[in-house]
Amino acid sequence: MKTIVCGHRNPDVDSVASAFALAELKRALGNAGVEAVCPGLMPGKAVRLFEKAGVPPPRRVNDVFPRVRDVMTKDYSTVFASKTLFEAVRALRASKQNTIPVVEKDNTYIGMLSPVTLITDLLNITGESRTSLTGRSVYSSTKKIAKLLNAEFLSGKINSELKNYDIFVAAMSPDFFEKHLKSAKAENPVIIVGDRPEIHLRALRGGIRLIIITGSCPVEDIVLETARNRNVDILRTPFDSASAIRMLKLSTPARNIRLASDTAPLSPDDILHDIKHRIAASTCDLLPVCSADGKLAGVITKAALSSPPAYNVILVDHNELSQSIPGVEELSVAEVVDHHRIGIGNTPEPIKYTCDTVGSTCTIVASMYRAAGIVPSKSVATLILGGIITDTLFFQSPTTTTSDINAAKEMESISGENGEALMLEMSRIDSPLTTMSPKDAINSDRKDYFENGWKFSLSQIEENHLAVLHRMQDRIRSELDASVKADGLDFFGLMVTDAVRACSEFIMSGSPQLFAALPYKKNADGIMRMPGVLSRKKQLLPQILGILQDLPHPRGIRG
Repeated sequence: MKTIVCGHRNPDVDSVASAFALAELKRALGNAGVEAVCPGLMPGKAVRLFEKAGVPPPRRVNDVFPRVRDVMTKDYSTVFASKTLFEAVRALRASKQNTIPVVEKDNTYIGMLSPVTLITDLLNITGESRTSLTGRSVYSSTKKIAKLLNAEFLSGKINSELKNYDIFVAAMSPDFFEKHLKSAKAENPVIIVGDRPEIHLRALRGGIRLIIITGSCPVEDIVLETARNRNVDILRTPFDSASAIRMLKLSTPARNIRLASDTAPLSPDDILHDIKHRIAASTCDLLPVCSADGKLAGVITKAALSSPPAYNVILVDHNELSQSIPGVEELSVAEVVDHHRIGIGNTPEPIKYTCDTVGSTCTIVASMYRAAGIVPSKSVATLILGGIITDTLFFQSPTTTTSDINAAKEMESISGENGEALMLEMSRIDSPLTTMSPKDAINSDRKDYFENGWKFSLSQIEENHLAVLHRMQDRIRSELDASVKADGLDFFGLMVTDAVRACSEFIMSGSPQLFAALPYKKNADGIMRMPGVLSRKKQLLPQILGILQDLPHPRGIRG
């Protein structure tokens, strides 16, 4: 089974680097099909770190919802649209499917052949004689008719041109039949007749273009000579007249018959959750899946809807599903590697859970390499080092532990990189507030929480100069206000951190009571200054949660 290793949405350097490094470790341990992904836009610092490491970054994805491509199958039968209905039905029976896709030779999808539609046409339920299998009209060619009836050409030659033929059986007196034929005003009439020379000659004089002789009956020389002179096709079949009539309808190409009407093709990119009702409501157990160019890419069965997810997920640098990539709730979480508080809730089965009170998830991944007896490559060591020094703000964050420092030193020796120089290089990456839109900036490292009835979000970004926040505060505050309203939040706060000066500032929208209760200096412009506060997880969030325990919710909601 495929496994996705994924950090939190609005990724930072630590989450992307730890996901990549853990996926590499899993593959080194023999676990095939493990892939690291980046949930959304990768931050500039992470992009630079992967360039430094000399490896391509993880594939960017916006969600992990299971899609049609994950459960569709390519093990199925098809029938070419040029085949006769007889051949198509035989292929349907041999496939042991209840429907069969009809395709052109270049695999362009035409429709699904279904017994239900065949019965509908056989019984002429719609009343449309052109498509009914009991009507007079048949769309075919002399080539297909001859093949199906196992007929020989006594006059004329094989022709692949498709036409609408009207079928008449000469089972009456010659005079009455001639009157009947004239009154019918048929398009390309075809006469089915046995050993009746008088009918043969009258049909030839009447301008008939195709005569089918049944029962392998003999045909007089005068009839054959007249037919050849008039360029009339005469076929002779061993089938009797009744059988020939039934078989003629089956000579129509599969593309020209009525196909199932509730089997519009799905796309491989369709999210299963969105189209489950459509699959369940179909009368067919097999539905087509087509690429954008109309080619048949596979089929999906109703049974596939109850199959287990096609892949599972390993969460890194987070464990709360509200902070994870959209769609993860529909997958099986196989493992968690994290250094935050535990908020994942119940899981249907036991999972592997690795959590430690360290400053970086990359520190935990480094310890997993040591435990496995595997030395990471220089590239992976560079990524792990970058994750540690950025998440601990080069060991200035209060979340920093001896384990972080030791792991960074170990990765320095493997990668050949200097942690301090690497941190300085990454800190020169353009600031989020000047390179991103205000909306992207507040959402770039956003985490959502629901605590004791309070629904709120906290974001954190790093800036080299906090003055940028003051210049842009009106636009930032406007975006915070909009998000509070759009997402139904009680409040939304942005923490802007200057790691070099070991200081953060905090701007928020909503809950003025909370803002007033936080024990930090409030500037006149409504921005809170927090000296020494570098960690959202260990310093700001606990302060907020402690206040919310005693702060009455404005709408009287309690957890």
